[in-house]
Amino acid sequence: MNIYLEIPDVDKHFPFRSLVCGGDDLTYPHWHKEIEIIYVTKGSLNLGINDVPIRMEQGEVQFINGGDVHYFLASPDSERVVIQFDLNFFQEVAALGGNDYPLRDMFTEMEFSSSSWPEGAAASMKALIESIYEEDTQRREGYAYLIKARMFEMLTVIMREVPKSRVKKQPKFSEDTLSQSRETLERLERIFSYVEQHYQEAITLNEVAGYMGFSPYYFTKLFKKNTGMTFVAFLTEYRLNKAKWILLNEDLPMSAVAEAAGFGSGKTFHHLFKEATGISPLKYRKTISGNN
Repeated sequence: MNIYLEIPDVDKHFPFRSLVCGGDDLTYPHWHKEIEIIYVTKGSLNLGINDVPIRMEQGEVQFINGGDVHYFLASPDSERVVIQFDLNFFQEVAALGGNDYPLRDMFTEMEFSSSSWPEGAAASMKALIESIYEEDTQRREGYAYLIKARMFEMLTVIMREVPKSRVKKQPKFSEDTLSQSRETLERLERIFSYVEQHYQEAITLNEVAGYMGFSPYYFTKLFKKNTGMTFVAFLTEYRLNKAKWILLNEDLPMSAVAEAAGFGSGKTFHHLFKEATGISPLKYRKTISGNN
C-alpha cells in the first residue's frame, strides 16, 4: 500500500474549504499540497504528523503544512473544525511584502501548535476559525469576501503574534530521512488496514506482528512510538467505536453488538464499554436515542 495523495474539493479560483469532522473514524496516512488547520471543538483528538504522534485537547489549534503526511486515529466523542487552503488564496497581495519573507516560509517556520502560543494569539486564532466556518456554512451574501478578510487577519496574527518554532528546522531533508519517515507511515497504514479487515476476529499482537514481519517486541515499540498508544489499546478503542455505531444505528441485542464489534464475550464488551464511557452499552443507546 502507498500513502495516498488527497485532492481536496476546492475551487481553483477560491482554493479554500472548511468542514466539521467527528472522531469516530480512522483516517489513513495521506498528504496534500494545501495547508490544513485543525481546531478541536469537542473532546480530545489523536493524530500523527509525519512520524510524530500528537494528542490535541478541546480548544487547541494545530497547523499542518502542505506536503506533511498525517493521519487521524479514531478519537471517540471528539469533533474538529478543519480548514484547508492553498497559498494561491493570497496571491493578490503575496508580492506586497517583497521577497524577504515569503508566505511559504512563514507557514514553515511558525510554531504549529497553539499550545506553544501566547494566550492572546490562540484566542484570536480560534475566534477567526469560528467566524470563517460560520460564514462558509451559512453562506450569506458576501460570505466569500468576509472569509477572505478573516483569512488575511489570520496571516497577520501569525506574522505578529505566533512565535516561530523553537525547533530549528533543516532547510532540506535528506533522501534517507524522507524515505525512513515514509516507510514508517506505510507500515502504519498496513496495520490500520489489517485491523479494519479483521477486527471481528480474535486478533492478537503476535499475529499482527507476524503479518508485518516483525518480532512482537519491535512491533510494540514501533506502534507505541508512532501512535502514542499501545496496539491493544488501539484495537479496543477501534472496536468500541464500531460498537457505538451499531448501538446508534441497529436494534440488536447486546450479545450481537459485542460479536459484531469483535469482542470475545458480552461480559468483556460490557466491562470495557463502561470503563471507557462511564455507562453501560444499553444506557448509552437509551441516552443517545433520548429514551433515558
